[in-house]
Amino acid sequence: MSKNFSVDSTLFKAKAKKLVRQLKLDEPKIVKEQAGMLAQNLASVTPPFVSYGKPKLNYGTKKDIRQGITATRAGFYSVVKLMTESQGWKNKSIRAAISRGDMGAAQAILKNAKKSKKKNLKVFKYSDLRRNKSRNNRGQAPRNVVPFVSMSKEDVEAGLARALYNVGMAKASFAKVAVMFGRKKPIKDISRHFNKVYAKRTLQKNPSIARFTVRSHGLDVATRRLKEIEKNRMKNLVKQLEKIIRSNAKKAGFKTR
Repeated sequence: MSKNFSVDSTLFKAKAKKLVRQLKLDEPKIVKEQAGMLAQNLASVTPPFVSYGKPKLNYGTKKDIRQGITATRAGFYSVVKLMTESQGWKNKSIRAAISRGDMGAAQAILKNAKKSKKKNLKVFKYSDLRRNKSRNNRGQAPRNVVPFVSMSKEDVEAGLARALYNVGMAKASFAKVAVMFGRKKPIKDISRHFNKVYAKRTLQKNPSIARFTVRSHGLDVATRRLKEIEKNRMKNLVKQLEKIIRSNAKKAGFKTR
């Protein structure tokens, strides 16, 4: 479910390039800055986030991470049903099967469990791979996915701990690129994933081009919103450059609108 995400953009379409030359600014420097800001914008719209909104010049907040942890925990247990003695099984046979860790016996009993949500569910030893196969490209478990039952509480709890620790990894892929382009570091909940994500960037001077590629789970939202975010970044760049032109004109004694 890992996905590549590549951007190849000068962030300099005709009007922006003309304005930059008018102001005699350093094109490679501006491209580098804008590429970093673009990566920040993409990080801000990459799950988890508290609410779906406009791209921001940040990577995500602690509230976003907490929201992701809550959603991950709920999604985890929608896929993995834990079978333990604490669930108060009345059936002596299944209690005995749980006690000795006999998945075959537990499976046979569940096959005919009347009026039970666990009827016909498959009993497996927990594994991250099996859980991940139940999830879509966004990392979510669709409602029609049939969950599986795990016997070992220890295995399940360890799997949940790994899943919760990975919250924010998709944001980290864009954040790592942004930092490579000179932007500020994100919060620790995101930066701690830097050594686990793939991020590559290149800068070309003539013509001025910035390229970056990231690879991670959960990049689908950013993929869908790329054109919107690139357009928004271009508009902001042009506004910034026009503001500089007006300021310079005003200093020279010209009237400006």
